[in-house]
Formats: sequence, C-alpha cells, structure tokens
Amino acid sequence: MAEPLEFAYLYARVCGAFSKMRLGDTARELMRGSGGIVALWKSLFNEEAPNLPEAKLVFEAERRVIARSIESFLRLAKPFSESSELIHALISKYEISVIKSMLFRLRSGEPKPEQTSFSSRVIDQALAEWPRIDDMFRKTPYAWLSAQSLENLAVAENRLDRQYYMSLWSSAHKIDQQKVGTILDLIRWEIIYQNVVWALRIRRYYGMTKQDAAGMFVEVKSVDTTTLALQTFQYDIERIDSFERWSLKRLLTGQTGPALDVPVLEIRTQEDLFAMVRRNLHLHPFSYTPNYCYFKLLEYETSLLLAVLESVRLGVAPEEKAKVMWIPGGTRV
Repeated sequence: MAEPLEFAYLYARVCGAFSKMRLGDTARELMRGSGGIVALWKSLFNEEAPNLPEAKLVFEAERRVIARSIESFLRLAKPFSESSELIHALISKYEISVIKSMLFRLRSGEPKPEQTSFSSRVIDQALAEWPRIDDMFRKTPYAWLSAQSLENLAVAENRLDRQYYMSLWSSAHKIDQQKVGTILDLIRWEIIYQNVVWALRIRRYYGMTKQDAAGMFVEVKSVDTTTLALQTFQYDIERIDSFERWSLKRLLTGQTGPALDVPVLEIRTQEDLFAMVRRNLHLHPFSYTPNYCYFKLLEYETSLLLAVLESVRLGVAPEEKAKVMWIPGGTRV
C-alpha cells in the first residue's frame, strides 16, 4: 500500500520526467528541423540511424518511440501495485490502435504486417492466426470482432473505443477513494470530449442523425458523459454561429470558416485536456493522480513524435507542419 512518502517520491519523479519531455519549445524546435529521417533519428535517440530503407527506418523509429514511452511509464508506475489494473487499462490503448490497423488491412485484403508498433499476447495471437478474424481474437477481450465487423469499420472502431474507456473507468473506480485523487474526474472529461468529437465526426463524415447515433457513445452508470455530445445535434454544423448557446462553445476557438471544422475542434479538446492534466498533476500529489497524469503526458509527447515522423515520411515541409500540428505544452508552431 502506498504511503504519503511514496506518493511524494512518485510526484517528484513525474515532475522531473515531465521537465525533460519533448513538449513546448523543445518540440517546436524538433518540428522545425530538417535533414530527413536520419537526422531526426539521431535527435530522437541520440545515436546514428541503422542502415535501413527509409520506410523501414520510419517504422522502426515509430516502434521505438512507443516502446520507450511505455517503458518510461512502467518504470514509475509498476511499484504501485494498487494501480496495476489501471496501468494495464491505460496501456491497452496502444493494443487497440494496432487492432484498428489490422482491421483496416483485413478489409483491404492487404497481407499480414511483418511487424507492429506495439506487441502483446493479443497482438501475437492475431498475427499467428491471420487472416482468420474469428481465430485472431478468440478468447481475448476482443472476441466479439468478426467478419461482420469489417463491413462497417466505423462501428467496430467506435465499439473498441467504448470498450477502452469503460475498462479505464472500471479500473480507476476500484482504487481506494483516498488514493484515486482526481483520476475519475479526468477520465470523465476525456470521455465527455471523446463523445463530443465522435458526435461531430459521425455527422460530418457519415451524415448520421441523433437517432442513428444511439448506443455509439461512452456511457458511465450514474455519471453524465453524453449530454454535451447530444447537445451538438441541436446545431447546424454548416454554421458556426448556430453553436452560440452550446455549453462548450469555448471549444470553437480557432475556427476560421463559416462551417464547423471538426479536426480543429478536436485539437482544441486536446489542449483543454492537456491543461487539466498539468493542473491536476500539481494539485493532487499525494494520490495516484501523478501516475495517470504521467501516462497522459507521455501519450501527448508520443502522439507528437509520431506525427513528426509521419510528416518526414510524407515529405511535409517545416512551414506546412506549422499550419496543422498542435504542440502540447505550447501553441501551434
């Protein structure tokens, strides 16, 4: 059982690790760099790049970025056994990301991937049983996936997201109330924003109505996580000014056109969540809150580094990155 001194040590270590992350100005400099994947590799890993074709080098860099993030998190989090279920639930986000990629490849008729960016028992089984989807996920938490799931990937991905958040909420809810800090509240807001973004996505990209969306939101017993998302169906996504009475209209900051730009709003939700994480890290040091916040901070850093790697692969110029990338801990470049 964690004692106050252990929590203080955890908080101090998280603060120290946070100060060294590639966020804010450090990330901005990385994004502005040039020289291709070889130069970026040296900057990321402080070593010479292996002699690999560019595509494989980018993939290996992505795999190493994710692995390093998870290893850093586990070094700090594992000693606190009371939060072991939460730790597993958090990391499963990377597993679900790989599963989504596998579903896309299966539907497209692409061959089995030679490697994946994240490995686990579930992923290893899926690769071994490829392409028999029923066998790939048999006796795993994703056993519900079937050939029918490939017919509507949006629905399957939505269910995977809902499964992740329900597992995350359940595991956090089992932590002693005196030690959980504000983890549940942070997860609640993440779910709320996920529901909001999903509501606007399915309207913008799939033309769905409020009735079509029934059952597609993350719902937590005795906690309201859907009202703010459902409110969006009252407004015209082709007219920003119609959202004037929306409770979350602050998320419309950065919109430039007359119609709602969903990706811009999604970046705004990430900015809001990042601010919540940073604030709560310091407000609740004598709890497991720093554990959760550390994972989220690492996740923001990892997402940014993967975006930089992708931009190098696509040959995006530094000035073009500046127009679309959000820098955690700062503003856009």
